[in-house]
Amino acid sequence: MKASLNWINQYVKISDLTPEEVANKLTFAGIEVEGMTTLASASNLVIGEILSCEKHPDSDHLHVLQVDEGSKYGIHQIVCGAPNARKGLKVIVAREGAKLPGGIIEKSEIRGVTSDGMCCALYELGVDKKSLSEKQIAGVEELPEDAEIGNEDVLNYLGLGDTILDLSILPNRPDMYAVMNIAREIGCLFDRPVTLPEPKKYPLAPAHFEVGSASSKCPQFAIRLVKGVKVAPSPRWLQEILRSEGIRSINNIVDIGNYVMLLTGEPLNMYDLDKLPKKSLIVRDDLAGNFLAMDQKSYALEKGDLVVTSDGKPMCLAGIMTAAACMVDEKTVNVAVESAVFDYARNRQLRYVKACPGRN
Repeated sequence: MKASLNWINQYVKISDLTPEEVANKLTFAGIEVEGMTTLASASNLVIGEILSCEKHPDSDHLHVLQVDEGSKYGIHQIVCGAPNARKGLKVIVAREGAKLPGGIIEKSEIRGVTSDGMCCALYELGVDKKSLSEKQIAGVEELPEDAEIGNEDVLNYLGLGDTILDLSILPNRPDMYAVMNIAREIGCLFDRPVTLPEPKKYPLAPAHFEVGSASSKCPQFAIRLVKGVKVAPSPRWLQEILRSEGIRSINNIVDIGNYVMLLTGEPLNMYDLDKLPKKSLIVRDDLAGNFLAMDQKSYALEKGDLVVTSDGKPMCLAGIMTAAACMVDEKTVNVAVESAVFDYARNRQLRYVKACPGRN
């Protein structure tokens, strides 16, 4: 289990403590901290704005940029190969002498043109590629329009100045798979108040939708229908939280489900309501066969595996992954939100289901 100290600090104030102090307390309380990592590691960074972007005279893919790095550093010329580099874009600049995971940035000549610094992608600062989108990996990181030119506290601005604890959760403490419960534990250990978000109640409208569980491995199964949603990129704060947990942001609807799961320890899943073959979602454990998931991989189902079905067809590996056939995408407007209690031990096994040979 990964635990972001920045996120935990939202519920119990630990900003005055060192990561080592928190880790030692947890370990002596029986929640072993196997390691501590930072999301990124880089120095001598600054936020800049691309003032001009011209083609390199001796390259078909490089650009020559003039980058404003603020009043302290002025304008510098940088040669950049990112396809998304363009005039007006706010970027992360590693200045001369910057220490990055890949080495030290030096002023140099690239095909006869002077380059004084580097415009960076997040992975070049040490961020795990698994938590980044293809667009983020392919080009420089695109900062918000309101990013302050000349800001040198880049890592904290991006939510990357965070320490992540790698917790080894024992079978007798499954409650520690929830960030809110980790916050409670730390609050007890340091005798500090814990403030958690209060859930809000909303009125229910009648809906003709069948919901149920035909398996003893799922004692509680609930669906809430939400109509007229707009699928869009998640807000920056949500992307940063998911990144700290090693999860790639997909869109606001999918990300909300992952966020709630990480916070509470209970899976929250989303289905495109209009893609379901029938107005029903039923939990079963008697299906066998192949299941094409949203990651476009085929998984082997065995009798005994918990599956959420619609019209007898598998729509989700319970608590694990939605089917490709009903996944939320940019065209989704109506959503079925699932909240359920699944057999904990069985779902630990499902995490190791292997993709069927020869299937993508």
